[in-house]
Amino acid sequence: MDKFSQLKYVRPDMEAARQETRAWIQALKTAGSYEEMRDLFLEQKEREYLRSTMETIARIRNTADTGDEFYDKEMEYLNREEPSLRLLCQEAEKVILESPYGEKWKNEFGPHFMKAMEVSQKLSDPAIVEDLVKESSLTQEYSRVTASASVQFRGETCNFYGLLKHMQSRDRQERKEAMRAWGDLYEKIAPELDRIYDAMVTLRDGMARKLGFDSYIDFIYLSRGRYDYGPRDVAGFRRQVREEIVPLCQKLREDQAARLGVERLRYYDEALIFPEGNAVPQGDRETLVKKARKMYRELSPETGEFFDFMVEHDMFDLDTRKGKRGGGYCTFLADYRSPFIFANFNGTSADVNVLTHEAGHGFEVYTAARNIPLLDMVFPSYEAAEIHSMTMEFFTHPWMELFFGDQADRYRYSHVMESLEAVPYMVCVDEFQHRVFEDPSMTAAGRRKVWRELERIYLPWRDYDGHKFLEEGGFWMQKQHIFLFPFYYIDYALAQMGAFEFYGHMKKDRDQAWKDYYRLCRAGGSRGYFELLELAGLGNPFAEGTVKNAVAALKDKLFPAAEVR
Repeated sequence: MDKFSQLKYVRPDMEAARQETRAWIQALKTAGSYEEMRDLFLEQKEREYLRSTMETIARIRNTADTGDEFYDKEMEYLNREEPSLRLLCQEAEKVILESPYGEKWKNEFGPHFMKAMEVSQKLSDPAIVEDLVKESSLTQEYSRVTASASVQFRGETCNFYGLLKHMQSRDRQERKEAMRAWGDLYEKIAPELDRIYDAMVTLRDGMARKLGFDSYIDFIYLSRGRYDYGPRDVAGFRRQVREEIVPLCQKLREDQAARLGVERLRYYDEALIFPEGNAVPQGDRETLVKKARKMYRELSPETGEFFDFMVEHDMFDLDTRKGKRGGGYCTFLADYRSPFIFANFNGTSADVNVLTHEAGHGFEVYTAARNIPLLDMVFPSYEAAEIHSMTMEFFTHPWMELFFGDQADRYRYSHVMESLEAVPYMVCVDEFQHRVFEDPSMTAAGRRKVWRELERIYLPWRDYDGHKFLEEGGFWMQKQHIFLFPFYYIDYALAQMGAFEFYGHMKKDRDQAWKDYYRLCRAGGSRGYFELLELAGLGNPFAEGTVKNAVAALKDKLFPAAEVR
């Protein structure tokens, strides 16, 4: 296998793929035995893996440079052609479901595999093909608008990620100016983002109703693979967060204000955890990857093998730059059984956070792809997948001296604190989306109002120091998941409970915690969420008391903060 930059992209012939799939459907219908159907199924999967690999290469290169016209056109082509092919695959799955070999399929590939096939029958229809194409176009437009936004700040051209670095400055005036520039930049593009999101909400709600759902919420829960729980369960989890985590975070913010010597903590103060400055990783991108390689070789033979593979094939794009889509992700090149990690380094501790986080995803998919024959089941549903990434952040704590030197304790404290404080924000994003799709006719001003109301519940310490756009509720726009991956955010909060539990287990028996974690990674997406929790020895976050028990593992690290320097 070559390095990623050398991998050749060949546009998938989608018409040929449709013809192949039609022939496959006919062959499935005339198959005389389970073994014959199974062989046809696996042969088709190999063809799909090759095509999906080409699509993934195009998507990576498009997000790496949203201004690249070639890959922009490729994404337009793929987004336009994919929905009709998906319908044919759905038709093939129906043949499998209606075959007399249901028990044999279930015995070989598992009940979760069959459940996913059954659910997929409800999620696609010729009536929404054009809507799916339009939705993909809107997501591309969103990425272009946000990736191209920049501002001059103190003689430097900064995008959103570049400004975040200045918001961790020890100079409060610099932090304030950076926050104002950051908020002003969002305010500048807000009309475009409002227009795009208006269209997205209308389109998504319309698709759900065309498919017979009462709301987009019902549709997206199934689409996200949430077979074990529903909106009412999630609302109960949000209540536990309000009761158990928000008060702890309020106390942490009060401690932080005292440390910083400010009477009132403003938003531009939140990112500075210590008055002497946050822990900053030592070295450039190449150096950090080299240190990570040493860390993963020492963590376990399995992680060493995984990270050596990633380095050897250069399966990373880590540097932030103009025109690159924001955020970070891990994706999968199926034909090569290879993960790919995408990030936006900005010279802060977030670089280490994102590297260890996405490496958690990468390790899981690398491991599962070599353990599970059907690559469709390599990734589990999102709330399970994020356990791998968030737990990996904690497993790497003993190696933080490599990255931060004598600031390592400061980093570890900040990481635990920020992990906990992120949870109320995550559920705030989730409730915001529920509120929007409960009333899809809500205006842009209405969305801002709802966001600000929810901030006062989940982030009661939040103070934008008079920035009008942010004070009126404009902050929600900075969360790309709301635009690109609707309702994919509560997953982080649910998974964080599992990561906190793993953190507690590490303190008691690190070797056993690793065995449980590795077993979870090997299982991939072969089982449902609740089954995976049980497999890993983790509690169900919807059960009363689970949130309280999970965060108990953090308290000795977080209080009293004054002892950490």
